[in-house]
Amino acid sequence: MIAYKIEAKGGLVLTLDTKRIKPSQRCPNCGIVHKEWAELSNRYHVCDGKKGCGFEIERDKGSCLVMYNVACNKQKGLGTSLSSVDVFSSTSATKKRKHTGSMKQLGQMKRQKSQRKADGGLETPTVYTAG
Repeated sequence: MIAYKIEAKGGLVLTLDTKRIKPSQRCPNCGIVHKEWAELSNRYHVCDGKKGCGFEIERDKGSCLVMYNVACNKQKGLGTSLSSVDVFSSTSATKKRKHTGSMKQLGQMKRQKSQRKADGGLETPTVYTAG
């Protein structure tokens, strides 16, 4: 429903595969994935180690920054551009919406479809009058 409302207002919806991007484990500055950052108790990240850049950030802010960088094609690191991760957008040619409309409209469409099947495929029932 949220995606529908955003698209109805002319907005763009991006769906990022967080299992591939790993935003809570990836440094937003250099793109290195730190497996030790996976612990939920670790709320503040410091990119250190052999290849670390020394970047420091809170866990949630870092995750948001990684996803923002991926959406803008600015995230450093292997395989984190929009073309290399599974991204679906409201303007994507690969994503096709079947129906749009309110729940009332969708219900009406479903009833019409079932009525057509019951009537043998006729869209509007034929009315016979005695004459």
